[in-house]
Amino acid sequence: METNQIREIIEIFEASGLSHMELEEGNLKIRLEKPATPSMNAPVTQIVHTPMPKEVEKVKTKEKITVNSPLVGTFYRAKSPKDKPYVQVGDVVHVGDVICMVEAMKTMNEIQSDKEGIVKEILVEDGSMVEFDQALIVLGEME
Repeated sequence: METNQIREIIEIFEASGLSHMELEEGNLKIRLEKPATPSMNAPVTQIVHTPMPKEVEKVKTKEKITVNSPLVGTFYRAKSPKDKPYVQVGDVVHVGDVICMVEAMKTMNEIQSDKEGIVKEILVEDGSMVEFDQALIVLGEME
């Protein structure tokens, strides 16, 4: 019996559910044994399924379309407190439309939409601080 054949027999034995095996061929005798209980050194594979809440499953299956802040600053829905907001829930937004202002270092920056859709939700309160890449507005698909 060749060395490669012996290696194959050992691999097959290790992959099997057998705990012990003996093999004789001519004057060669091979005896293989595994511990009856798994040892601390033996790898243990366990698959755990954790059910996800339905809300999380919905978010994963249908990702929200958001317009995010390109900078850190203070969020404003309108140019001034007397002006009407740039967008409101239900408005149609096209790429390039101004949707809000973010003040950073005493500079007012008009934020343009990089996506298009219908405004479903405004996530930030007027006058609130926003972080870089924070979602500002949720858009829905246009019919």
